[in-house]
Amino acid sequence: MELYQLRQFAAVAKYENMTRAAESLNVAQPAVSKTIRNLESELGAELFERTGKGLRRTEQGDILLRYARTILEAERDARGEIEESLHRTGGLCICALSCAERISEILAGFSAEYGNLDLRISSTPEGSDLLLDSAVSRDEVPAGAVLLYDEEMCVAVPEGHRYADRESVSLTELADDPFIALSNSQSFRQISEHIFRSAGMEMHAAIECDSAALQIRLLSCGMGVALVASGEWRQVCEDAGVRLLHIKDAQCRRYIYVQTLGRFRTQSIRAFTAYLERYFAQMA
Repeated sequence: MELYQLRQFAAVAKYENMTRAAESLNVAQPAVSKTIRNLESELGAELFERTGKGLRRTEQGDILLRYARTILEAERDARGEIEESLHRTGGLCICALSCAERISEILAGFSAEYGNLDLRISSTPEGSDLLLDSAVSRDEVPAGAVLLYDEEMCVAVPEGHRYADRESVSLTELADDPFIALSNSQSFRQISEHIFRSAGMEMHAAIECDSAALQIRLLSCGMGVALVASGEWRQVCEDAGVRLLHIKDAQCRRYIYVQTLGRFRTQSIRAFTAYLERYFAQMA
């Protein structure tokens, strides 16, 4: 059993889909399928079963995933500790599933304080040192993670919208409006779906886009309305002719946190976490 096999298995277990797992690893999908078949042959057990919606781990798959996570974390920790023991600054890989629009400012500020550190941004937690993400409540923040900030989720509407002169609105009042959703953030989608469910509705995105910049342009053109994080959007909305409205009929906050993904916390990880705490403290 090789490390690359465990990495690919863990990705398939996460996404429950061969194609999405392969894309997250930048590996061809047939290669991932072959890896899973080889593991199943080596272990003499099926690790996944097919369902109508994709793949689901078997009992044996759950067992392997528990050990795979431990092994992959240990491998990452060993590399980090050896790198630090050699007195090198080392690099830092950050998975930013939330705060995508803030991350460039955060990295620039951190680099200005700490010098030229090898910083990398990843779209997946696998192989990353830190996870910057958000949850729908304090209780959903993972154990051991550092809660950085919580902010209100609002509805953004164009200035010409029928409710643009109001301070607040119900999601049910916007049921017939096309919603513009971000397609590149799984955690933001989960928070959006949670907000809709708390209002007794299902979220149906009429338009999906892969960047907040495009979302802002679509809003400015009157193409629909959107759920947005108030802290990230207030200045943007003033400049783009978009209004933020409070939501009356749903639980509407998100909780931003940073989580160390390995057991060994390098100096770079400690410094970046401390910088994030200072950065978000200034926004309170």
